[in-house]
Amino acid sequence: MKLSILLVGDYPADPTLGSSKVFYKLQEEFTSLGHRCDIVFGDEIGGPSSRQIRQAVSPWYAGRAIAMRQEGTRYDVVDAASAEGLWIDRSSAAFVCRSNGLEHLNYRRMLDDARAGLTRKPWPRRIWYPLSRLTQVERAAKKADRLLLLNAQDYEYAVRERWKPADRIEVVAHGVSSRYLHDRPTGELARGGGLLFCGSWDHMKGIAYLVAAFERLHANGRRLALTILGPGVPEATVLAAFAPPVRASVRVVPRVPEEDVIRMYRSHDLLLWTSTYEGFGLVLLEAMSQELTVVTTPVGCAAALVRDGENGAIVPPRDPAAIAGVVERLMDDPARRRQMGAEAARTVSAMTWRATAEQTVALYRRAIASR
Repeated sequence: MKLSILLVGDYPADPTLGSSKVFYKLQEEFTSLGHRCDIVFGDEIGGPSSRQIRQAVSPWYAGRAIAMRQEGTRYDVVDAASAEGLWIDRSSAAFVCRSNGLEHLNYRRMLDDARAGLTRKPWPRRIWYPLSRLTQVERAAKKADRLLLLNAQDYEYAVRERWKPADRIEVVAHGVSSRYLHDRPTGELARGGGLLFCGSWDHMKGIAYLVAAFERLHANGRRLALTILGPGVPEATVLAAFAPPVRASVRVVPRVPEEDVIRMYRSHDLLLWTSTYEGFGLVLLEAMSQELTVVTTPVGCAAALVRDGENGAIVPPRDPAAIAGVVERLMDDPARRRQMGAEAARTVSAMTWRATAEQTVALYRRAIASR
């Protein structure tokens, strides 16, 4: 039976952004498998522009947008991210609650950032966010027929908190576009681009520790180049985070199409993935698929994919000295980098978006059958 699927997420309709990109990739694969798939993004959901207020009321706006879609189309499954399925009418379709990273665990990361002096978290916000947003996320997860998560840490949290029975919480990993696996150049890639950071310029990505590690490298006489790809903020904002003496070694590249990102993975020497929390970490998977050696913290998919010293290097979160030390050792050993990169590509060679879509459809069918 072919399915009619509605994906819902309060994200911009921008395929260069991680969570939005996931929906576009799933839609492409679902359609090629013969299913119908529509998407409701943030513009269609609507709501206030204030972030704090929007987080509190977006489930209601999302429920209204879903109901309007259902007036014209019968959907077998509504797959809604985070709390956006809270007000869905469960009588008309199976409801899958998707988390691209549990907000409860990310909230703990925000508190850790505040304790580290990276950001301010006044007490009114510490009270408001759990009461408004986190409560709704939990209620949506409990209401759903299935809860779809991206990593083992999130799964363990949801089971421990008894959001649902363990057999109704499933982990489905993201993938890589098959064409970037099949058209990867044979032989040794022409690298030499230096260090690469790819992602939003946000404290969740561990940017304070990235900056400190890079400055430490330069203080040690290691004049390496660093590319910041897709930060989502002006170049001046990124450069201002670095001490003046190292800014000339930092290149900022705005968000670019996927094929350009892949070229970056193929031309740089190391990926620095310094996040303090991730739901998954699509950047890490994509980089590994292109034989780029990764230096990563053990968050998101890294805990499942990266074997320290074999197909990548794992460093403790919030530890710039450890990052700098590993970078120095790997930059001094090109042969080891090539070996680790090749093993990384073998590790993730089966993780395609087609495989993700097939696993997700199987989950949908279980959700429908269990109603």
